Amino acid sequence: MKKLIYIPMTVGILGFGGIVLANTDTAEEQTGTTSPEPAVVQVEEGSADSAERLSFEEVSAKALKVVNGMVTDVELDSDDGRRHYDIEIKDGEFEYELELDAYSGEVLKQEKDADDDDFNRSAAASQNSSENAAKGSQPLISADEAAQAALATVSGTVEEVELDRDNGVTYYEVEIEDGRVDHEIHVNAQDGTILKTETDRDD
Repeated sequence: MKKLIYIPMTVGILGFGGIVLANTDTAEEQTGTTSPEPAVVQVEEGSADSAERLSFEEVSAKALKVVNGMVTDVELDSDDGRRHYDIEIKDGEFEYELELDAYSGEVLKQEKDADDDDFNRSAAASQNSSENAAKGSQPLISADEAAQAALATVSGTVEEVELDRDNGVTYYEVEIEDGRVDHEIHVNAQDGTILKTETDRDD
């Protein structure tokens, strides 16, 4: 941002409270001369480049370098003023919860628990190509692919992607924020088709 500072070129006395200007009107009347126009000093204030937050795709890729498996939930959150992503990864046996810095991708927290959810275990196992070939079933798309499918429908920033199932249909619930507009999109976890779209506008 550029700031223009006007410095009058007149006789003055520098005080602690600022600049106290001498009265020049009398001098002008006596000499018949006019005071020069104020000089303009241009001061340019440099601004630091703001750090860019990692995209959903970037942070998912970083998480999968730490833990192998299937990303089933990603959520952008804030704790004590620090923005981070909460990521859940399943590998068919264990459930991993990671917390990554939203800007650097640094792993802030990592937990590992036995996955006792039959749905999550079967979903993670469904990405095993050999197992699917034996069963003749179609593997689930990744959370990243679901996010891309949702972004092809609406624009904005992906805030959360969560794997879910309803009435026998497995899908990803993708939340996208676009300014004051919030979108919730359900993406079929098997073929990436859009099942449902809801839009809410903040008043």
